[in-house]
Amino acid sequence: MKFTSIGIKALDEHLGGGVSKGSTVLVMGTPGSGTEFFAKQFASAGDEAVTYFTSTERDEDILGVMREYGWKTDLSIVNIGTKYYENVLAKKLEISRFRQEGITLSDIRRFEEKDMHREENFLTFLSYEISKLEPPFRVVINSLDFFLENYDSAEVLMAMRTIKAHTQHSESVTLMTMLKGVHDSRIQSSIEDLSDVILELDREKVGHEYKKYMIVQKVRNRPVMVGIVPCSFDETGIRPS
Repeated sequence: MKFTSIGIKALDEHLGGGVSKGSTVLVMGTPGSGTEFFAKQFASAGDEAVTYFTSTERDEDILGVMREYGWKTDLSIVNIGTKYYENVLAKKLEISRFRQEGITLSDIRRFEEKDMHREENFLTFLSYEISKLEPPFRVVINSLDFFLENYDSAEVLMAMRTIKAHTQHSESVTLMTMLKGVHDSRIQSSIEDLSDVILELDREKVGHEYKKYMIVQKVRNRPVMVGIVPCSFDETGIRPS
């Protein structure tokens, strides 16, 4: 079996050499648990060409964090969040302004011209962009929550199956982040079933401090790897204790 690094040396060792090539990795956690941080550390590892899809951050914020921790920044960022703002949210804001301030004939014409352009399907865009990548690739999708909030769950699952199949066939690796306990349990279970490796970041308040944990929930065909790994965040990133 061929392995590639998950970005954390001690976790690679716990997993018996990293994650197998062709794997789809799901990282879950509550807000503030560090899933986005984990995604950046993962993106800095391995020797594959890296493409980072984000729906939540600016490009400069992603690169700034990676430089701060001394991680390599040789990656391509595809900012779906920016595209969503420009193509959807900006239009909605303009409609709100029209309603508040009144609308002129020139405003109507300008808005009609914009509306002539078909709204982009970002889920299709994601699948298409990944299909174009030359293997072996390392993909980060941060986060699935954006797609689950904006598209029918059946469409999202179909896209995930397509991406998983392409990742597996090309012996590449894809990491997806998702908030825990936010979406319908049936949908979450389906996404978990599609994933080859599931990691959960958790924390527990003890006195005035938080104890942090990395829970290895699933490693396909290697159930012995499942377990709880105490971890900390230091100047190198996430580090199992």
